[in-house]
Amino acid sequence: PNHGWLPCPNTTTRSSTSLQRRPTPVAPTPRPRSFDIPRHRVHLVRTTRGTKRMRLSLLFCLAGLVSAGSNPALRRLSAAGKPHTRVQPSGMLISPPASRGAPHDAAQNRRAWTRVAARDTVAKNEDAPDKETRYGLWPALPLQPQGDRRVTKKYEIQPGKIWGFEQIFGTLDVLVNIRMTVIALKDGGLFVYSPVAPTQQCINMVRDLEKQYGEVKHIVLPTTAVEHKVFFGPFAKKFSNADLWVAPGQWSFPLDLPLTWLGLFPRRANVLPMDSKDCDAPWMSEFDYKVLKFSLGLAPFCECAFHHKDSKTLLVTDSVIFAPAEPPEVVQEDPRALLFRSKDNVKDPSPDTPEIRRKGWGKTVLFSQFLQPEKVRASLIEDYPALLAWDQGWEESWARVRDRLFVSPVVQVLVFAQAPETVSKWVEEVCKWPFTQVVPCHFKAPIKAGPREFRQAFEAARAGARSESQGLEPLKARKNEANNNPLDWFASLLEPAESKYKIGLPHLELEGDFALLRQTERALRESGVVKGPKGG
Repeated sequence: PNHGWLPCPNTTTRSSTSLQRRPTPVAPTPRPRSFDIPRHRVHLVRTTRGTKRMRLSLLFCLAGLVSAGSNPALRRLSAAGKPHTRVQPSGMLISPPASRGAPHDAAQNRRAWTRVAARDTVAKNEDAPDKETRYGLWPALPLQPQGDRRVTKKYEIQPGKIWGFEQIFGTLDVLVNIRMTVIALKDGGLFVYSPVAPTQQCINMVRDLEKQYGEVKHIVLPTTAVEHKVFFGPFAKKFSNADLWVAPGQWSFPLDLPLTWLGLFPRRANVLPMDSKDCDAPWMSEFDYKVLKFSLGLAPFCECAFHHKDSKTLLVTDSVIFAPAEPPEVVQEDPRALLFRSKDNVKDPSPDTPEIRRKGWGKTVLFSQFLQPEKVRASLIEDYPALLAWDQGWEESWARVRDRLFVSPVVQVLVFAQAPETVSKWVEEVCKWPFTQVVPCHFKAPIKAGPREFRQAFEAARAGARSESQGLEPLKARKNEANNNPLDWFASLLEPAESKYKIGLPHLELEGDFALLRQTERALRESGVVKGPKGG
């Protein structure tokens, strides 16, 4: 090095006379030895040729940031509030030295790597269940936000024989539970009634049962309702050896395609005969079934009730329900919808407490059964984004609905009211079975109920339908007559303990809640969408 001396342009020797002194440079502004980038501290090496080295350091910095951005372990380490680490171009984690120029502590580095690797492993294990609950085919019926996430809850309905698999289903933030029932057959194998979304979590649970009781042998689609049959094809594909059985009258919209084209190809499904005596299915020795089928005008409606003889269990889809006061476990798994629905208005606080969850569940049930309860009013501006506000008094409607066995108002007014005689004959056929518990596809199950309670629920629904067509006075007269009848009072004392809950809805007190359903049903009849009682 020339130690700051430069040769003159016109000389070639290094004599003292031929060299000139370089001008004394101005002292530069001290450069920082390090600068901070969010979540990372990059140390710069100060060199004599600083500009070139700084460029290289910046390139290394950018490469390290890109590597860090793709490194989940590094992101979690930074997010957890740990000390900043030095980033090398390879993305390696190096513990920061205690002081400038201090030797690197290899043992400290190994400990840091061990902690990060352990946290990364735990995080991956926590993310695994979330991936197992994803359902990629949810756009087939995109009614609920974040519908791709379907957590499954399994529980025993009867130990060693019957199991329930529950997921959430609904529209927007009105989410209730939907149930699949699995029964162990005497000769080995499983019988699946009304399958749900075949997420990996759900399939794993069924596989666990297969290890103990044999493979899935039969899968039954017992209805034409779209919220149930949308899962039939995807679920059937997971169990290629199972026989498939469907209720008669299946249809699709806007094109009425064969069922094989709707997720079953190349397999075919067996259509259940209208009369169970004509059915030669292998499971007929353990089950019996009754078909309810009639035309709604544009499409048929069908529901098949199954009776499991050994357990005396009645399986239905939507005909009767029991709304519990407590929200189901699967609905509480993500309580955001319950908390949002609990608000009386947009300014109403909704802390996550058991009381608030029960409040949200009560409003959810009223919405799901009446579409628009009496105490709900539109408030598009003041209560945006909820768009709705609840007035005082909705608790009275909820008290008249909860902890009761009843026919769903939506099903009764919009479906069963179109063929009341056909429905009554089906109910009488079902009541010939000596069942002691009912397992529907929604809300609570099992319900301790027999033929007597099942019949009473339909009688109360039909009485309410007649009162709507004849005015409220006949219903008031029947209610007063029942209250004054001593035989009915004496018979109530002889009821078994498990049937002490109330049966049927009080249509007179809930007339305001039924208003929108009745208006909708009249509009559908006038437009010809449904035929009415004469078409049943």
